[in-house]
Amino acid sequence: METENQRRSDARRRVGAAQWRVEACVRYQRRTHRANGARFAAAIAGGVLMASMATAGIEMKRVQFVVVTPDPSDLQPTRIYLASSRDRWRPDGRSLERVADGVYCGLFEFESNLTLEYKFTRAGTWETVEKSAEGGEIPNRVLHVEPELEKQIVVQVVESWADRGVGTIRIARNAPGGQRPAARQNTLTGDIRFHYLFHSPQLKNARTIAVYLPPGYDDHLDERYPVLYMHDGNNIFDARTAFAGVEWNADETAERLISAGAIRPLIIVGIYNTAARIDEYTPWPSPRGDGRGGRADDYLAFIVETLKPFIDETYRTLPGREDTGVAGSSLGGLVSLYAVFRHPRTFGRAGVISPSLRWANGRMLDYVRQAESPKPLRMWIDMGTAESGEPGAPESPEVAACRELTKALIAKSYRPEADFHLEIVENGRHNEADWALRFGNVLEYLYPPQPKPRRGRRPRRK
Repeated sequence: METENQRRSDARRRVGAAQWRVEACVRYQRRTHRANGARFAAAIAGGVLMASMATAGIEMKRVQFVVVTPDPSDLQPTRIYLASSRDRWRPDGRSLERVADGVYCGLFEFESNLTLEYKFTRAGTWETVEKSAEGGEIPNRVLHVEPELEKQIVVQVVESWADRGVGTIRIARNAPGGQRPAARQNTLTGDIRFHYLFHSPQLKNARTIAVYLPPGYDDHLDERYPVLYMHDGNNIFDARTAFAGVEWNADETAERLISAGAIRPLIIVGIYNTAARIDEYTPWPSPRGDGRGGRADDYLAFIVETLKPFIDETYRTLPGREDTGVAGSSLGGLVSLYAVFRHPRTFGRAGVISPSLRWANGRMLDYVRQAESPKPLRMWIDMGTAESGEPGAPESPEVAACRELTKALIAKSYRPEADFHLEIVENGRHNEADWALRFGNVLEYLYPPQPKPRRGRRPRRK
C-alpha cells in the first residue's frame, strides 16, 4: 500500500510533467504578453494581433484562458469556472469549456488596462476551488489586461481541487490500467541535434538551438544542404516544448516531403525563443512608450554573426544567400520579413507566416517600400481569414495588411509566384495547429526540388 506521502509525491511528479510543458508558457505570457492563440480545434497556439475593439466607449480586450486540469478522463466535467475580481468573486462567474482531454478554454472580454485577480473552480462553488498539489491554499492569480494587444492568451495548470484528494491527479493520458502514467515522451522525428545554452553576445542571453538534418545526411558525406532558420524553434519539432503542447510537425513534414522528392533536402535550424521574445522579434519599439520591442537588429545580428557561422562550420551547409532562408509566424513572420530586407546578403528566402504587420502602427510596410530590392528573392506570405475574428467575417485588417505588402513588392518589381506567393487561408486561425497544416506548402514553395540536368545527346558516329 502506498503511504499518503508517497501519493502526494506521485501527484507532484505527475503535475510537474504537465508544468514542464505548460507552465513555461504561463511565465512566457506574463513576461512578454505574447498575444498568441485561437480557439482549440485540434489544438491551441500563439501569436500577436494588433486590432482593438470598443464597447460602449470603453476599449475592450480579449483574453483567452487555457487551463490544464488534473482530473482523470472519467472524472472531468464538461466545463470549469473562472471566479474573478471583475465578477465580484462569483465562483461561477464565467465558464470555460472542455476542448480536449483535461484541457479547458474560454475567451472573454475585459476592460483595457484592467488588473484582474482570479481563481478557477471545478463546479462553480468555493467548495471546489483550485488548490496546490499538496491540497493547500494558493494566492490569487493576477493578470494585467494589456492595452496594446487585442488578444492575450494565458495558460495555467490546476494542481488539485478542494473537493478531491491529490491522489486522483493524473496528467498523462492513455496509461495502461493499473500502471502509473509515464512522463510525456518527446515527439521528435528524424535526426535532430541540440545545442543547449547557446550564447548570444549581441543579446547577452542564451537559448537552445535545435537542428533538423535531412534523411541520409550521415550517408552522403559529399552533399551540402540549404538551410532554413526558424523562430520560435521550441514550437516546431517537439510537443513537450511547444506552446500549449502543440507543435508544427516541421520534422515530420520535412521527412515526408523530402522522401517523396517534393522538396530539396534541407537543414532546419529551430531557434528557441526567450522571455524577451517581443523585444527580439520587433524592429521598432512599441509606440506606447512602455519600453517593449525594438531589438530585432540585435536578434538578427545574433543569427547572422554568431549562429549562422556556427551552423556553417558544424554542418554541411550551402551558405550562400540563395540557399539560406528564414521563417516564422506572427511576430516571427514580422522579423522574417524584416530579415530579408535588413540582411539581403544573408537571406534570399523567407516564410512570412501570419505576420504581425500592424506592429508599431504598420511601420513595416513603409520600411519595405523604402528598402533596397534584393534579388533574387523567394517569399511565402500567408494569413488566415479567421485570425482576428470568426469565419465568414469581413476581411480582417491582418489580411488587408498582407495584400498591401504584396502591392509594395509588386511596386518594387517583384513578380507574383516567381518571387513571392500570397496565400489567404479560408477560416485559417492564428495558432500552431493551423500553421502546421500549411507548413508543407511553405516548404514546397521555398525549397522546390531542383530540376535534374539534361543529358546531351551523344554525337552519331560517322
